[in-house]
Amino acid sequence: MGEQADTNTTGEAASAAAGIETRITGYFDACTSGDAAAVAAHFTDDAVVYDTNHAPVRGAATIGRFWSRIASKWQGASWHCERLVTDGDTAAIEWRMSGTMSAPRSDSSDPATRSDADGPEAHSGGVPFAVRGSEHYDFGPHVEGGDRLIAEIRQYWTFDLEHLSSELVDYPYGEPGRLGG
Repeated sequence: MGEQADTNTTGEAASAAAGIETRITGYFDACTSGDAAAVAAHFTDDAVVYDTNHAPVRGAATIGRFWSRIASKWQGASWHCERLVTDGDTAAIEWRMSGTMSAPRSDSSDPATRSDADGPEAHSGGVPFAVRGSEHYDFGPHVEGGDRLIAEIRQYWTFDLEHLSSELVDYPYGEPGRLGG
């Protein structure tokens, strides 16, 4: 009987981990699309996103609108989850965002409030970048169908308008078994 319980527990854990991975992948796809409703659909109504670069963003609809604005600021930006670890109701990931960015209209370094330049100071075609960071997720209770929604994200990354790309110094990105490989 103990073996059966262990098998069921292991199967349930694997299923929960797969559901979390699917949720995070779907959320990243929605961020890339810039669709506010698609982003919001991945969060509990009272979700919070904490970030090292801006004030917390609270509520599913507000998070969706926030990411829609972010996506509109970055030309062709795409978000990718490169590594994911789950443990029960939590997950940790390492991610990459890449694309191009137009020159800012103001001196604001907050990616949520900057607006694209349309004057002569704009860079032709934008400035390419690759930003990397890590996030820690807490998930809310199961909803109908067994899916889990994101209740909280704690995002750790660096944004520097003078140095758009932020990667680990001398990390062998692209080597087999490494991020980006």
